[in-house]
Amino acid sequence: MSEQFQQWSANRDTSSVGFSIELTETEEFVGHVTLFGRNPINQSATLAIIVGPEFHGRGYGSDAVRLAVRYGFLQLGLNRIELQTWAFNARGIASYKKAGFVEEGRRREAVFFNGRRHDEVIMAILKDDWAGNR
Repeated sequence: MSEQFQQWSANRDTSSVGFSIELTETEEFVGHVTLFGRNPINQSATLAIIVGPEFHGRGYGSDAVRLAVRYGFLQLGLNRIELQTWAFNARGIASYKKAGFVEEGRRREAVFFNGRRHDEVIMAILKDDWAGNR
């Protein structure tokens, strides 16, 4: 595992919590999921996830998102978890929707990637929505 992921998983900062995603059978590193920018007054945080390309399409990211959301609501006392992704990340958007996130808005042409401009998609899930869909 890279030094950067180890630092993210050390959880030294009270405004964020991060977890490495590993295969239980082999302990192979798959990726990282984090809740950062936690605001205790507003009871909110931002979710971010990265999964190695060789592990895409196997459900590891979806599982990690669902677990991070559960942890955020039940252990951290959050009411809202949000995220930002790029509009061309169709697989990620589908996974986030499956976990209960809804699109709240877009920042039009906010990202320049591979020679093109793309929208940034803002999504969020609220504790009541999550609890009602469990």
